[in-house]
Amino acid sequence: MTCPSCGAPRPPRGVVCAYCGTRLDLDLRGWAHLQAGGVSTDLQCPDCGTSLEVLQLGPAGTISLGRCPDCMGLFLPLGSLELLLDQAVGRVWNVDHSLLQTLADSPRRSAAPVRYRPCPRCGELMNRRLQGQRSGVVVDQCRDHGLWLDAGELRQLLEWARAGGVLLDQERQAQQTRERQVDAPATWGSPAEGSGEEMDLSTWLIRLLRQLF
Repeated sequence: MTCPSCGAPRPPRGVVCAYCGTRLDLDLRGWAHLQAGGVSTDLQCPDCGTSLEVLQLGPAGTISLGRCPDCMGLFLPLGSLELLLDQAVGRVWNVDHSLLQTLADSPRRSAAPVRYRPCPRCGELMNRRLQGQRSGVVVDQCRDHGLWLDAGELRQLLEWARAGGVLLDQERQAQQTRERQVDAPATWGSPAEGSGEEMDLSTWLIRLLRQLF
């Protein structure tokens, strides 16, 4: 494949052309079946104060979100980001660690000063959190209404998911669940007899100490 801007060979696992600096999009499915739905007076951009445009995405407008016409930021209702990632990327079977690292090193949006923003719907300050391991995207989220993405961050998350970011998150969560099960405190008292599970004295003492300290 070549760069659509200058025609230079595309670097393996690269997302930026080494010759002209053009951002190279990953191969995503045709997800943006976009329909405009007017302006919502109930949603205001947390940066510009402008009323957000309502956009309908997906077949039959199954996903509704708000977009600022000035800064192009996006407000996504709770649960809609997961639907977008699924529709745009589909099933991913492997984690491309090299591509994930390249994406993290080449974010679509430059770093900005940390600030807490009001929710576009209720006006309460939103919390900041990293959206997925190694995504490079910190979102502002209202626990009741949705999350805010700056311009370019949705595309960054789509590329992250295409490189296996969602799968990486699932693997991490499964590993954390296994670790919690291993570290779960034992019941008070000596090891139960007749349980079908043998526990040596040292293991039982370690678990007892974990409960005490």
